[in-house]
Amino acid sequence: MSELQAPNLVVAGGSGGSRVLPASIGPMTRLSTALGNAWYELRKSRTASIGLVMLVLLFSACAATPWIATQNPIKQNYRERLQPPSEQHLLGTDRLGRDIYSRLLWGGRRLVTIALVAVAFGLALGVPYGVLSGYYGGRVDTIAMRFVDGLLAFPGLLLYLLIVTLAREWKAEGVFNDLILIFALGFAFMPEVARLARGSVLAEKQKEYVEASRAIGDGSLSIAMRQILPNIISPLIVNATVRLGYVILIIAALSFLGLGTPPPTPDWGSDLSSARDYMETAPLIAAFPGLAICYTVLAFNLFGDGLRDILDPRLAER
Repeated sequence: MSELQAPNLVVAGGSGGSRVLPASIGPMTRLSTALGNAWYELRKSRTASIGLVMLVLLFSACAATPWIATQNPIKQNYRERLQPPSEQHLLGTDRLGRDIYSRLLWGGRRLVTIALVAVAFGLALGVPYGVLSGYYGGRVDTIAMRFVDGLLAFPGLLLYLLIVTLAREWKAEGVFNDLILIFALGFAFMPEVARLARGSVLAEKQKEYVEASRAIGDGSLSIAMRQILPNIISPLIVNATVRLGYVILIIAALSFLGLGTPPPTPDWGSDLSSARDYMETAPLIAAFPGLAICYTVLAFNLFGDGLRDILDPRLAER
């Protein structure tokens, strides 16, 4: 029997071209090479670079919050309510005399953390589900995708409201309330990730490197998770990055409606809601949390759009 020669495999591409590596190279090596190529292209993309700089500033502020926040974010002082920006209160105070600058920092730190964990949870559920469904195919794929179709037919916002309302009925507070929110957001994200992963696997599993892996005796699970998954990671990363901006909007919207973080915990959505009655007399208390939400969503969207241009060679050729 003649020895089967493993074919070459294109592992990364962008507007600057692609690199071809032998299939015998390990999947982690191929993944690291793809990420290295993506970083090179990232520095040439103006959209992605602007988004990256904005995200670096955002994450730096979140990480440094305990040191740069000047006041206790929940401390009330009715004598200093609705104060304009000053040396003591850099962005002024809200209707309860709380420092807006400190509330923005602590609220952003919590908001970004919940969004990151929720999207990671959705990826952890959806990626293996979609990869295995697409790889095994047949009846397994049919049953798995009918379940996903059922979830997608249920409006996402309605699902969030249902789960969060049930949590309120259970009197969930503190960390437990955050965990319920993370579960709702991640579970609603799972069907979208599963369909994306499945579609990518269906295109990949017919390629020669998969046939070569089967020929040398690799198991189905090993091929799906160690060979195919590293080669479909690009669209998943792009989708997750853009999804982060949407998740942040949903969290802020739930808090704005009174279904998110209960007071007095700092939260951009609830702070924006409480400022509605003071739009004429003290518009800054609504402007700052609104601008913070816009900045954060724009940063993730710009970075996600730039990544999509870099990691999808077909889009770059249009």
